[in-house]
Amino acid sequence: AHLGFSGLLSSMFVGTLIEGLLALIALALWAGCLPVVMDPRKGLAQMYVGKQSDEVIDYQPIISNANLYFCSWGAAICVLSVFAQYVRERLGGSSRGNGGMGYTNLWYLLGLASVVVVIEGMRFKNQVCVIDGGAETATCGRNTYGLVTGIIGLIVSVIISLFSSFGKDSALVTTVSSFLCAILYTICAGLLTFDKGPATYVGNQYLAAWSGFFLSFAIFGSVVKEFMGVAGGPTSGTSANNDGEEDEENEMDTI
Repeated sequence: AHLGFSGLLSSMFVGTLIEGLLALIALALWAGCLPVVMDPRKGLAQMYVGKQSDEVIDYQPIISNANLYFCSWGAAICVLSVFAQYVRERLGGSSRGNGGMGYTNLWYLLGLASVVVVIEGMRFKNQVCVIDGGAETATCGRNTYGLVTGIIGLIVSVIISLFSSFGKDSALVTTVSSFLCAILYTICAGLLTFDKGPATYVGNQYLAAWSGFFLSFAIFGSVVKEFMGVAGGPTSGTSANNDGEEDEENEMDTI
């Protein structure tokens, strides 16, 4: 229905309270399900493995069931995207056109990545760093930086996504915010996923850190292009054609 393949289905379902309620219920279910499925102690989608070195075991979470892992995250991201689009339409943010919808989705996804960074950072701190020999001091220190980055990224993404949903987002504010997140997540991805980081193996923390990095730069690059007038789309093309037609009409009137 959101893809526009059925006009009748779109008019009866998309943008209505039924869609919003179903999206909210599905989002709530996945929000309660994912922490359980992704808990490395339960061994469902992730599990802890150790890199034995001297007296330090260096526990890290790693994907244990790829099908369950990626299907769970895929479904959760799809539900979040539908809910973000519904919220924007209900709050009137879509009245300005579809140009900002992509930014709204990206900010929601950046918020999701930040939530994962925070949750995994807290989990690593409470489950690994408290164990004698569970991880090196430098590893736990890097994990703390990831926690701080995730909290800042979550606050910024929630604020900007709400403004974007209302259609009140500013190109300058979005550019500055995305640049800040890009710098923070560049350092975060480097500290968490390299050398003595807590996420050198592929898992939630690894993927969330790099997702935050790519999403931040995707938003920053796109907004900078539009802010500088470099990017062009269907709207700009249409307006250019209209301007050309108006110029031709004016020349005909002059003749």
